[in-house]
Amino acid sequence: MNSSINISLPREVEIILNRIMEKGGQAYVVGGAVRDALLGRPVNDWDVATSFHPDDIERIFSFARTIPTGKKYGTVTVIINDMPVEVTTFRGEGQYNDFRHPAQITFLSDIVEDLSRRDFTINAMAYNPYLAEPLIDPFGGRGDLSRKLIRTVGQPERRFAEDPLRIMRGIRFCAELGFRLEENTFKAACAHHHLLSRISPERIRDELNKIMIAPDPFESLMLLYEAGTFEVILPEELSQYLSHAGQLAFKAVKLCRADGVLRLAALYCCMVARPGSTSDQTTNGYAPELPDKVKLVERSLRRLRYDNKTVRRVTQLVSSFPVQFSSDTAEAAYQIRKLMGNLGVQDAFNLFELKRAYLLAAGQKEQAERIAALTSIAHEILARGDALNLSQLAINGHDVMAAGIGVDDPRDIGKALQQAYEWVLMHPEWNDKKLLLSRLKALYKQDKDEEKR
Repeated sequence: MNSSINISLPREVEIILNRIMEKGGQAYVVGGAVRDALLGRPVNDWDVATSFHPDDIERIFSFARTIPTGKKYGTVTVIINDMPVEVTTFRGEGQYNDFRHPAQITFLSDIVEDLSRRDFTINAMAYNPYLAEPLIDPFGGRGDLSRKLIRTVGQPERRFAEDPLRIMRGIRFCAELGFRLEENTFKAACAHHHLLSRISPERIRDELNKIMIAPDPFESLMLLYEAGTFEVILPEELSQYLSHAGQLAFKAVKLCRADGVLRLAALYCCMVARPGSTSDQTTNGYAPELPDKVKLVERSLRRLRYDNKTVRRVTQLVSSFPVQFSSDTAEAAYQIRKLMGNLGVQDAFNLFELKRAYLLAAGQKEQAERIAALTSIAHEILARGDALNLSQLAINGHDVMAAGIGVDDPRDIGKALQQAYEWVLMHPEWNDKKLLLSRLKALYKQDKDEEKR
């Protein structure tokens, strides 16, 4: 029975509900807060729906701070004790001309009509503990919660035509909650996925990000693929790679920890990985088609409006993915130190995790153990404090010049430092000022002697 439901509300939300009711209005907690509270999940944002208009809300909460967040759409943010609560007037909506905002807003006095415009049943419930029937659930949202089902309010075709991003949003709820998409809702998603081309890249990116960092994104990534979503949100060439290596990539994404950059790289690595293999055919660890593929990855990320840092990190991880590590421990340690210098420590470990995830996804457990061994070597390198980049060398340009190198040609200074860097990457114990300068002097003396001959 609804009367048995008892959701614990913050004191600030109780004040807002009571204040509106005291003034003769209706007020309910709505949306994700009700859903998450019924699921026993933490609630981060509290939203209230009311029969009062925005001007009324500003007036009756004059003792608090109010912000006209989206006043023309009926929303005013009320801040009590530094806690913001969005208070929105019951409303009906006309057609969605821009696939996001309705062309016309009508303020209503009925909570059920307000709930009828919402996207999914689990988000179309309202709660007020001070009423005889505290839970308003006209579309069976509570039952769908118990069945772990994502279903639209009303006809899914209409909901997705209003705002196609709801396709990704519904799949994202599947990922976050471990739910499944109701059959007719999925069919409508397949039929309307092409409308996502009308949605701003930023909104698509934000939903994709949330899916990628969900506890178990595999099924939801499969849903995105099966619904045809990737055909719209990714470049054609990239979506074609998913048709061959999608399941492998989605398994690898799941096997990586929930880090946005890492999991994005895992998705895009489908271009340089083959089922049953860690990389394309390579020559000395280099994939011949790699530069073109990395450019495609960069173009895709920029199309989705990712920031420059994310683009750089993901493309570097994808471009480094085909590198093969030597079976010789000393040579492998050299490669790892160089990798850490180029990618940074964090992304060097991310690369190991990427490789291990793809190997495990392909069922290659022995090779995955080899990656685990490389990770251990990397930890040992860090523990010893080995030099990983030029700035950590025991010498600098002034030292090189003082040793008489670069006097005739300043370009020799950079060449000498690079040579010293290579020595130290292979032999970290050589990172000593006297030793490096002595070796450089001997090297450049030998070069000059050869020139004289």
